[in-house]
Amino acid sequence: MTFTEHPRLLARVAGAFYLIITACALFAYLYVRDQVIVTDNMAQTAANFQAQEKLYRLGFAAAVIVVICNLPLGFILFELLKVVNPRLAKLALVFITASATIEAVNLFNYIEPLFTFSLPEYATAFDAAGRQALARGPIRMFGYAFSVSLTFFGVFCSLIGFLIFRSKFLPAIIGVLMMVAGVTYWINSFRLFLALPIPYIPWVTLVAELSLALWLLVVGVNEAKWRAQAGQGGTK
Repeated sequence: MTFTEHPRLLARVAGAFYLIITACALFAYLYVRDQVIVTDNMAQTAANFQAQEKLYRLGFAAAVIVVICNLPLGFILFELLKVVNPRLAKLALVFITASATIEAVNLFNYIEPLFTFSLPEYATAFDAAGRQALARGPIRMFGYAFSVSLTFFGVFCSLIGFLIFRSKFLPAIIGVLMMVAGVTYWINSFRLFLALPIPYIPWVTLVAELSLALWLLVVGVNEAKWRAQAGQGGTK
């Protein structure tokens, strides 16, 4: 039995991973951080860390799950889409691996403010204003490092989108949406890097990635067309 003997089942596993990633990312990076961190009021942020430590730890755990699930997702999509173009599929795998690596390292910035506000050693060594200043650094750094990881992930999305668009076994419209999502990740990231006076573009990436995740989970791939394209050896 080869790894891709059942491509529809494989696609559904990828869809399940993608939904887990989406749910955990929304919880860890949007809900939890918005609940706890008030960027223009570090005194309130300190109080929130004290009052909602368990919630913040749950957010950290969810972020770890995101990183872990990104790797098998990338590998499965590589296996499914290498029949379209093996070189581009391998390149996409490289970019999602780089993105996951940066995201994993950045989790130290995610958890560090919790220690700054909760460890007794910090309370002994620094007053309240000092602890707030120490915490502001990793809080700000998290956003920048996360955006760096998303530039790599944006390339992954665009490459995957192009491969889906060229494939005969997944809807071309989802490929277009994924390419747009990749460009959107770049726009949002470089808006932060260069302090550009342009608005943040919300939800575009979520719509694209959720569409792909749900299609993979519910429908999978057209096995007959996938096998036909696999038999052709892909487009070199």
